[in-house]
Amino acid sequence: MKDTGIWLRQRFERPARRLVGFALFAVLVFAVLLVRLVNVQIVHGSEYRAQAEANQIRLIRVAAPRGLIVDRRGRVMVRSRPSFVVALVPSLVKHLHEELQSVATTIRLPIAKLEDRLYHHRGVNYRNFAEVQTYEPYGPVVLARNLSVADVARLSELLADLPGVDIEVQAVRDYPYNKVGSLMLGYVGLITASEYKRLRPYGYSPNAVVGKDGLEYEYDRYLRGRPGGQRVVVDAAGNVVPGDRLPDKAPVPGDTLKLSVSLRLERIVESALAHGVQRVQRGESVSGAVVVEDPWTGRILAMSSYPDYNPNDFALDRSRKISFYLTDPAQPLFNRAIAAATPTGSTFKMVTGSAAITVGVIRRNQVVYDNGEWNCDGYLARDIVSGGLGYTTFVPALAASSDGYFYRLSMGLGLKRLRKFALLYGLDARSGIDLPGESKGNWPTNAWMMKNYGLPQEPSDACFLGIGQGAMQATPLQIANIASAVVNGGTLYRPHIVTRILTPDGHTIKVFPPTIIRHVPVTPKSLAAVRAGMAQVTSAVGTAYGLAIPGFPFAGKTGT
Repeated sequence: MKDTGIWLRQRFERPARRLVGFALFAVLVFAVLLVRLVNVQIVHGSEYRAQAEANQIRLIRVAAPRGLIVDRRGRVMVRSRPSFVVALVPSLVKHLHEELQSVATTIRLPIAKLEDRLYHHRGVNYRNFAEVQTYEPYGPVVLARNLSVADVARLSELLADLPGVDIEVQAVRDYPYNKVGSLMLGYVGLITASEYKRLRPYGYSPNAVVGKDGLEYEYDRYLRGRPGGQRVVVDAAGNVVPGDRLPDKAPVPGDTLKLSVSLRLERIVESALAHGVQRVQRGESVSGAVVVEDPWTGRILAMSSYPDYNPNDFALDRSRKISFYLTDPAQPLFNRAIAAATPTGSTFKMVTGSAAITVGVIRRNQVVYDNGEWNCDGYLARDIVSGGLGYTTFVPALAASSDGYFYRLSMGLGLKRLRKFALLYGLDARSGIDLPGESKGNWPTNAWMMKNYGLPQEPSDACFLGIGQGAMQATPLQIANIASAVVNGGTLYRPHIVTRILTPDGHTIKVFPPTIIRHVPVTPKSLAAVRAGMAQVTSAVGTAYGLAIPGFPFAGKTGT
């Protein structure tokens, strides 16, 4: 009987313990939920509310107008102007084909062109509209640019029946002087896939317009501005809620570039270059370049390359013109002023002459006999003008550009010293000008000769390198920089185009003072002798006597 009582007590105690355990578990779960609720509602309530609101608000980006580019006197060379565009917000579109067909008919464009821009834009190729809606639901995707007022009027009447289609005013790059300064200024275009991958960390959007060349490319981070946007409310499915409009975020225009270039001088230089090239063309493809540099600062006053192009064709997406530029054998997009590296011809004698006098190979007034030839280590090198100058000194020999005389100087310097002074004057190195695509040129070494020709460098090579021939190469900019150093007493400056960067309201944010690369170790006497020879180039004994202007003396050096 006693055992029966114990058994009954245990039978009733077990459920009671289970009930107590369950109750404790329920209290624990409730406590955890309560703590979580307090955490969500009170501790982090504002944070989660902000996230929830952010999930309901989307920003449709609005591009900023790019900054101005002005010349040294503030005259506008590049600006942005308003332009009507047709844009599509993919998430709002109900019947794609019908809407595209309606737009195409109204603005008189092939529907295939609109479809091409819809599926191939911003550097991305989409397979179908579903992909566009997935990756760019709020776009906007620009289908057509530069609409006429008549097109805008006709299309505006249909917008109520075209959900997702809108007419916007966007800033389009404008070059008011067309081709003037084009190779220096550059052009803009829609960002490509590779560019977007590189620039995305810096806040660039997949539909950004970016600089492609010239100053537009070099200073894109300043010119691009900060995009704004239109804030819209979307539902749980991501669709824009009609009528729920929030305050817009205004875009900030880009900064202004002020150049050292003179617009007036640039136009004169380009006109003179074009006429000069066309005069000697004679059915052949002839090109040329001009660099005008301030010798005492290194600042560029004008820069021209011929043939050139109209950057407005890129801004307006004129496909036929763009295709022509890209395929033209004359390469109008190639800035010869900084990228065309060729043998310099006798312009290099400025280097050879100053080096030879500095190290004592020759003296300015030392009389030598020039018979028009010189024995270059067993090779008899002859001047193009037979007979030479006879008895002569340095200044008239430079003015007449006597090869026979300078063969003597070149062999006296030798390969090692010629290379030393060529490099000191900035050859075989980029100057660091604020433009993309600069060539460093070339000064051949024995290793370079073996690699490219399979032949060792010979002592006689000095004869031809010293007169700017052979495998040496330099750009027009490098030669202008050498001439500047000769004029200013031996200081090699870094060429520069932009002098300062200003905010849209005119406050200076960055200044570019003149920068010295080095002082070339040549004597003042040697530079004075070279300058004297250059001053006689346009005299009766000089190689450019036909270019002399009465009452306007000027110096120079010719080269072939």
